[in-house]
Amino acid sequence: MKGGKTRFQQKFTEDMFINALSFDSIRSTGTVMSLVGCSRSTAKNMLSKLANECKVNKIEIEGGGYGWQKIKGD
Repeated sequence: MKGGKTRFQQKFTEDMFINALSFDSIRSTGTVMSLVGCSRSTAKNMLSKLANECKVNKIEIEGGGYGWQKIKGD
C-alpha cells in the first residue's frame, strides 16, 4: 500500500452477535450495534442473515419496528 501503511479491517463473527442477544428480552439493532462495536448496517445485515438461518428471532414490535432475541438452545 501507499506509504507502507496497511489497512485494518475488523471481522465480526456470528457468535459476537448471538452473544449480544438475550433469551428473555428483545434487543434493538442499535443496542446490538453498541454491544458488538460495529456499524448499524453491519449489525442489521448480520442479524438479518442469522434470522434467515433461524439462529435468532426477529420480533415485530408496535409502531412498525422490530427487535432481536436469542433462540433457546444456542
